[in-house]
This record gives sequence, structure tokens and C-alpha cells, in this order.
Amino acid sequence: MVVIMVLGLAAAFNIQRAMLPEVDFELIFITAPYPGAAPEEVEQGVVLKIEEAINDVDGIKRVESDAYESYARIMIEPIDGYDLTKLMDEIQNRIDAIAHYPEAAEEPIVRQPELQFAALTLQLSGDIGERGLKSLAEEIRRELLTYPEVSAAEINGARDYEISVEISEQLLREYHLTLGQVAAIISASSLDIPAGSVQTRNGDIMLRTLGQAYVQRDFENIVLRTWPDGTRLLLGDIAHIDDGFVDERGVALFDNEYSLGINVYAMGKQDIIDTARVTREYMEQKQAQLPEGVSLVAWSDLTYYLQGRLGMMMKNLAMGALLVLIVLALFLEIKLAFWVMVGIPFCFLGAMAVISTPYVDASLNMISIFGFILALGIIVDDAIIMGESAYAEQEVHGHSVTSVVNGVYRVATPATFGVLTTIAAFTPTLFVQGVFGAFPEACGIVVVLCLAFSLVESKWVLPAHLAHSKPASNPLLLSINRLQEHSNRRLRHFIDERYSPFMRRCVANRYITLAAFLALLILCGGLLASGVVRLILSPHQPGEFLTAELQMTNGTPEELTLQAVDRITAALGKVQQDYQQETGSSARLVAHVAAHSFDRINGRVDVELAKEDQRDVSTVEIEQRWRDAIGTIHGAEVMAISSDDGGGFGPAVAFDLMHQDFNTLRAASEELEDALRHYQGLYDIRNGASDTADEFHLELLPEAESLGITRYDLGNQVRHAFYGAEAQRVQRGIDEVKVMVRYPRADREMTSSLGNMFIRTPTGDEVPFDTVARMNVAQGLLKATHINFQRASEVTAEADQELVEPAKVIADIRKRVMPDLLARYPGLSYELSGMADEERKLGVSLLVGFALSLFGIYALLAIPTRSYLQPLIIMGVIPFGIIGAIVGHWVTGYAFSMMSMIGVIALSGVVVNDSLLLVDHANKAVAEGADRYTAVVDGTRRRFRAIMLTSVTTFMGLAPMLLERSAQAKVMVPMAISLAFGIVFATVITLLLIPCLYMMLDDLRRWWAGYPQPALDAPSHPG
Repeated sequence: MVVIMVLGLAAAFNIQRAMLPEVDFELIFITAPYPGAAPEEVEQGVVLKIEEAINDVDGIKRVESDAYESYARIMIEPIDGYDLTKLMDEIQNRIDAIAHYPEAAEEPIVRQPELQFAALTLQLSGDIGERGLKSLAEEIRRELLTYPEVSAAEINGARDYEISVEISEQLLREYHLTLGQVAAIISASSLDIPAGSVQTRNGDIMLRTLGQAYVQRDFENIVLRTWPDGTRLLLGDIAHIDDGFVDERGVALFDNEYSLGINVYAMGKQDIIDTARVTREYMEQKQAQLPEGVSLVAWSDLTYYLQGRLGMMMKNLAMGALLVLIVLALFLEIKLAFWVMVGIPFCFLGAMAVISTPYVDASLNMISIFGFILALGIIVDDAIIMGESAYAEQEVHGHSVTSVVNGVYRVATPATFGVLTTIAAFTPTLFVQGVFGAFPEACGIVVVLCLAFSLVESKWVLPAHLAHSKPASNPLLLSINRLQEHSNRRLRHFIDERYSPFMRRCVANRYITLAAFLALLILCGGLLASGVVRLILSPHQPGEFLTAELQMTNGTPEELTLQAVDRITAALGKVQQDYQQETGSSARLVAHVAAHSFDRINGRVDVELAKEDQRDVSTVEIEQRWRDAIGTIHGAEVMAISSDDGGGFGPAVAFDLMHQDFNTLRAASEELEDALRHYQGLYDIRNGASDTADEFHLELLPEAESLGITRYDLGNQVRHAFYGAEAQRVQRGIDEVKVMVRYPRADREMTSSLGNMFIRTPTGDEVPFDTVARMNVAQGLLKATHINFQRASEVTAEADQELVEPAKVIADIRKRVMPDLLARYPGLSYELSGMADEERKLGVSLLVGFALSLFGIYALLAIPTRSYLQPLIIMGVIPFGIIGAIVGHWVTGYAFSMMSMIGVIALSGVVVNDSLLLVDHANKAVAEGADRYTAVVDGTRRRFRAIMLTSVTTFMGLAPMLLERSAQAKVMVPMAISLAFGIVFATVITLLLIPCLYMMLDDLRRWWAGYPQPALDAPSHPG
């Protein structure tokens, strides 16, 4: 025992701490850059080629492809259980075998995604220019990586370096050059060429031709043309060379200052709290070395919230343990209660020791600590049964080793199998599929390990301690013992005068009793069906951060997008101001605000709220106030605000529609979008098929053919002018810098520049653009989506869960809307996506797991009962335990969620323990000659205290969690409600219904054998 506890203590100080358990994404991503290409060009040139290459690869369950401007992303989901490494290698081989991509497309990258949370972000702000800020951020990043506690650090908000060589159409024509020619000259002139070596007597001397240009001055001196008189035309003579950043608009502000962020990560087995601590220490040292006016601020520190949640969980754990000790001390001898409680740290430390090993490879996180809280009340059940039986034996025969052995032996079998059935009930949580699976697994592994160690403790350690325990002689202990004697007298009086007579009447009217319980079960099911207890599988969990996402209609000027981002940020300030005026408080609601404008039409504002204990306004209220303050933004295609801290797995309502014809797909998507708009409580409704953008389609005129101009010539020259011709890539330190040759920026921002452009013929002549080509205005896609090699569109909506249940909306749409759409649009198909799809996967896993666990419980119960029918009696209490779970949610006001269902599954193993104890006692009495009626009635009276104590301690162990009001705990509370209230109701049912079911089985035996039925109120005789 001491060895295990020492190993556990050592593990507790060294175990990895993390915010959440590691999520293993069983997915493969393919990313394929195609710079400057429209989504439909990416679709045709990249996506279709990759899909064709992988469409017959074994092991693929689902393929989702998205073509965006300048890149494609393909997500591949393998068949459950398929070797992911093998599949990834085969996909890589197929992609490598693709012969031709478009000229400008880059090599696709195949990878497996990882869910990474930055421990915290360091925000670098100051008026030292973009280049100076990025250089300083890179210095900080390099210095952070020298610490062993920091595994990764990346800069966000910074643009990539780029050298832009800009030449006007006028100068190109003046010197009879094309952008492609200039790019080729740069490529041929700016390079280093190794030339081997000269082997001399003194050794080898390397030969190198040096000419690589690295900075603006180097490129300005590149010779474009030399005339016979020695006159040279340098690149700097006709080009404006900007050694700056990529040609992307945007702004990154932190608390209204231009800023760059450095995200700091703890990966693998690194401890996230250690990473944050080291980073903060570095920040304090570095701040003194920064230039004047430059600041370094830490924000989005997840470890603050992690430590708060760990502290909250540990507090609940300690309070629960104290309550369990008090309950035990009221009814059992104080020394016995003490030794029962010693089993708790033994089991916890034993589980901790195993968790920290490479075989389990788990972390200490919010979910796993909740597993310890769940285990708190459960693991003492076994010890309580053993200790109470020994205590009852000592009450009759006095303190002796023999009394302890006899008491323990009497209940050893049912107690052991009771623990095994609980383990069987929690085992399905270890094999849950889908993204959500990591969460029940992290909780389940803790409970299973604690239960396994409780078997060791209760069967070997506890009896030894009890055998050598002496009667109390200390005055304080004697006074406590007198209190226990008083409590036990009151309990025995209740059993004899209240419980036993009522239980006998129930057994005498056993069929009426069963009907009453069945009616109660149906009534509680009606609470769910009618919506009195709301069914929301994935409840909204407001966190400490808010995010506003903005997408303006295509073609919106950049200035309007920036104004909209400013308006969103200013609205947050108005929320703060209004709150302070209303309350007279100076407290701040917002800690930090980061505003980003990524391009002409997209923006985002991230907000870290003030700490929960520093404000008296909920996250949900701040979110609603912010939404109201923003109002309607003219020209906004999407304006969404979210604060969910427990999801991130997609919209609340999401349908993927699929059809080969895009026009059909768009029509069906618009109808589905319109249908969703009729549901109160849905917002941010989006239709992927309606996301379009204005495009100029270039049509080659017949005159072009006579001049030898092909579509390739036209497209390539226009691409060079507006996107740019890539001359080369220069390696400067860790940065790979593109050298792009293109029109000046002012020309690229005017559509008239295209009409004023001259196209070069194969003979070198120049002809106006209008003579060889025509521009047609058209609507193009912002994103082209395929699902399983068909064109697809995602129609999504978020839900206000106070007004609407997403599951009911989805069910109603599938019942009323989808059949009509499928009938009117032949070839149309659909599937659920987003949160609903993850819920479906989790639900299937839980259903299959629940069925297997029930079979396992039945098999385990059949061993000690030696019967095929009695396990059904014992398991009969399981559905009635659900009564308590539903009533518990009704009383507390929580919605019945997926975590509630996991609690019900866990409950199924816990509630059978008491029933098994009761049936086992009755069977032993029958074997010794008692009739079944006497055996079961006497058994309930004798086992009442043990059953009551196991149930009350389980409830008390979870009570602090039930009373927890912090937002940090709400995600796990439904699981605690199911288990705590379920065990209380199941105990009542065990003490009343199990005797009835036991006698009903006796009735069945008598009827089958042809024996007469005994009088209902009289003891029966063995048949």
C-alpha cells in the first residue's frame, strides 16, 4: 500500500497538466496552393486531379474538398479502425504520381491535423514600423525556443516578406519588354553557381560564381539590356522595387495599437503551466530590453483558466471527501470510517501512478479531474459494504479477527462483482468514436483505474486494518461513538417501524407496485418528450472569450471593411460605457481586444473578457449587449458573434446538400436556407452556394488566332500583370522571400488597366487588349465544395438554445422539408454535418457501448447468482435509475445533454451494486433453508444500512459539483446530475422494487411448476 501511494505521489508532482485531453483527429488533410487562381480554377486544375487519383484508395470513408481562391483543402476521413499511417502513405504515393498540375500550382502537402492550444500569447505593440516589429517578434520567438519548456512558438498577424518589382505598361512598351522576360532575366542573373574546384598542390580551391541578389539595391543593379555603345539598362531604371511585404491588405490591432502576436505552445508531454510560467518570466526580463514605446503583453493565458478549473475541481474533491467522511462517521465506528476513507487516496494515487505511465499516456486536465470526483463516491461503496458487514458482525460478536473475517467473507462475492459491473458500465467511455470521444475517455479511464485499485484496497488492505483495530478508548472517540450509537438507533427504528412495514405492503401488492413504478417511468419520459426537460445534446458553454467574424459582400472597398471592423470594436467600448453608467461601477468587462482585417472583405475581432470574479455580468449578457450595440452593418454578408467554450466542432444546425449540377444545388440550398429562416431562435444562417463574387471572364476574339495568340498567352500575360510573374525565391535567414514582377499597385487596382494593356504576339508585336480579347462580367464562386466527389453546398445556422432545441429543428427539417426537396430535385442527396454529425457519431458509439456494457453486466451478474433470470431482476433497477436522472435535470434546470447520457450509462453499473447485494443475501438465506419471502424481507432489513450508506456517500461525493455555479464547471455538471440523482432514486427503487421482482420471479417458478400461490401477506414455502 505504501509503495503504491509513494509512486502515486511521485507521479502527481510530475504528471503533465493540460487544459483538455489530447484529441486524436482521425483525419488526413491535403493542402494544395495555387497562387492567384480563382476557386473554380483551383477546382478544375487541382481538386479534380487529386480526387481522381485517390477515388479508389482502400480505407477511405469520406472525402470533403474545398477550393478557395489560391488554394485547395481536401479532408479525408478513414474507415473506423483503418491504419491511418498506411492510408496516409498510399494517398501520398497517389498524389506524387500525378503527372501535371497547372504551371503556377505548388506541390500538395499531406498531413494529419493536430488540435493545438497556445499556452498564452505575447502581444508585441509599438510604433517602430512593420519591418521593425516583425524583426523584433522573430527575435523574441527565437529566444523563447531556447527554453526547454517551450516546444513551439509562432508569429501571427505578420505578413510574409516579398520583393515586388513593379513596372508600368508604358515603360515595358518603351523598352520592348514583357513582365515574363524581366522575370526570366532576374532569374538568370540573380544566382550563385558552384563551379567545382581547382586541385592544387596546397589543396583544393572551391570555384563559385556569386551573383545572388538579396536586397533592393542588389536587384536595382541587375542588367536588363546592354547596347553596343556600352549603355546599360538596369532594373532600377525602369522598375520600382519594393523590398517589403506580400501584396495583402489588412490591419492587426491590439488594444487599438498596431501589434504582432507570438503564440507559445506546450506540445507532447510538456506541461502547459510550466510553459506559461517560463514565458511570463521571459516577458518580464525582455520588457526592460525593448525600445522605448514598445510593449510586450501576455494575454489569452489559458493556464490561468486551467489553474482556476483545477483549483475548483480540487476544492469540490476535498469538500466531497469531507462530506463522505461525515456521513460514514454518523453510522460507522470512527476508526472504521477512517480506514474506509484511507482507501480514497490509495485508489486516487494508484490511478495517478498508472495514468502517468507510457501505457496510458494521459494528462491531468479538467475532464480527468472530474473523473476523480465521479470516482470519489463510487470507490468507497465497496469498502463501505465490506466495512459495514464487519462492523455488523462486531456489534453481535465483539471485536475480533474472526468477526472481521466472517463479516468480510459474507459480502465479498457481491461486493467484488458489484465493482466489476461498475467497471463494465464505464468501459464503453473508453471507446467512444468521433471528436468528442477524447472527453468521456479521459473521465472513464480515471474511474476504471480507481475502481480497480478499490478492489485491491477493500479485499486486502481494509480487512487487515480492521482486524488489528482496537475498540476506541479515547474520550473524544467515545463521545463520537455515542453519537453513532444514537444515529444507528434512530436508523434501526426507522427501518423497523417505517420502512419494513411499507416494504412488506409493497411486496404483498407487488404487481400494483411494479405498475406504479412503470407509470412513474413513463411520466418522466414524458418530461423529456414534452420539452419540460429540454434535450440539447451539446449545450452552449459560454467561455471567457468572444469572437466577432465579419464578411462583407464581394466588391466592398477596403475602407468600408475597415470602418466596419472599427464599428464592431467601438460597439464593445459602448457596452463597457453603458454598463458603468447603469451600475455606477468602475469595473471593466473587457480585458483585451484584438482586431484583424485579413483582406478587402473579411475581418475578425477577438475579445478576452475580464476575469469572471471581477465582473457581475455573464458572458451571454455581454455577447447580447455587444450584438445589439453593433446593430446592422450595411453591406455585411456575415456578422457572427460567438462565445462557445465547449465546442468548436461546427454549427448547431448544418446540412450538406449534394448534386452534380450546381444550378440545381443552388436552388435546393436556397429553399433549405429559406426554411431555416422560419424557425425562431436560429441566426447566422449561411448558404454556401450563394457565396459568389464578381469575375471578369476573358474571351479570346477570332482576331487573336490570326496573330498566333493563344488562350495560354493571353491568360499568362494578364496573370503576370495583375498577380505577378514569380522570378525566384530568395532565402534570407529563415524566410523564403518571393521576387514578383508585376504592374504598379495603382494600375492593379483599376479595371481600366486591363483595357489599356497591350498583348505581345509570338513575333514580338504589341496589340491592344481590346483587339484580341473581350471582358465578360460574371458571377464566380467564393468556394467550391465537393463531398464524396460530388458538388456540395453546406447550409448552416447557429441556435439560441434558450429559444430552440437544435435537435428538434433538425428532426423537423428532415421530416417536413427534405423529402419534398429530394422529390423535386432528382439526384439530390444530403447528410448532416457540423455539431449534429459529431453528436450522431457519439450517440451511435454510446448506444453500441451501452448495449455491450449491459451484456457484460448481465454476464458478470450471472456468475454470483448462478441464474439466467436473477440478473434480469438485478438489472431491472437500471431503467428506473433514469427517473432520478430526468428529475434531477428538471429540479436543477439543466438541459439533458450528451454528458447526461454518459452519466446514465455510468449509472447503470453503479445502481446494480445494491441490488446484487440484496439478491445475494436472499439467495444465501434460501440456501440455508429460509423461504424466499422471509429471505428477501429480512435481507432488505439487514442490508438497508449498507445500501443507504453507499448511495448517500455517492451523492455527497458529487454534491459540491452539483452546487457549483461557475461557468467553468457547467459542462460536466449534467453528468454529475445523472449519477447523483439517479443513484438516490435507484436506491429507493432497490429497497422497494427489487423485493417485489424477486417474489414475482418466485411466482413465475410456482406457476411453471404448478404450485399454488401463497397468500400475499404471508410467508411462502419453498416450492
